[in-house]
Amino acid sequence: MTENTTEIFGVGKQKVLEDFTPNKRYITELIVAISLGLLGLLIVSFGFAAAVISDSIKTGEFVSNFLLATYIILGVEIPIYIISVIFVFPYYNSITYALTTQEIIVNKGFLVKRTKIVPYRNITNFVMRRGILDRLIGGENFGTIQVETAGQGPQQSHPEQRLVGLMNVSGYAEKLRGILSKMKGQAAISADTETASSLDEEELLIQILKTLKEISSKL
Repeated sequence: MTENTTEIFGVGKQKVLEDFTPNKRYITELIVAISLGLLGLLIVSFGFAAAVISDSIKTGEFVSNFLLATYIILGVEIPIYIISVIFVFPYYNSITYALTTQEIIVNKGFLVKRTKIVPYRNITNFVMRRGILDRLIGGENFGTIQVETAGQGPQQSHPEQRLVGLMNVSGYAEKLRGILSKMKGQAAISADTETASSLDEEELLIQILKTLKEISSKL
């Protein structure tokens, strides 16, 4: 790798080995995840509405009440969905990664810009994760690198940063492994490959669902 001195937001000039961004397929993945989250929220909302107005079956007002509930649900959740999809694009454009001679630098956030710095010396492990949506949208070599650093205990580690939406994720993992091997020695760092199950997507959708519920409750 060649070193280039680059100005990095929130950090200043750094000797950068490589800077890169998520692949554009990550936009599709985010939109699909949000859409699935909306679908789940709609199912829950309509089920709850049907249960609440079920007593109106006896009075013959169930259909009219259900239509009213439908207008309310769609009137709240569809605008939230549209806004969420619109926000995907500036959020995607805000994400940048840089591998410098000493650390990993991640910039993200379009409303509040955040810079996360992970020194190589603190990294204990990194995991390649390729979930169901990753494989469906980007193929077998599209995924995330999860960087782990030392925790409070001598043998503990915790996720420090995630490099998401990487095409040729195995290639980036090899680059990172090479950098860490030079700095810490081959035995000092381990790397795992994890083909994630649907649990990863379920966790993501649960978070999206919670966020949509919080927003809708404030409207």
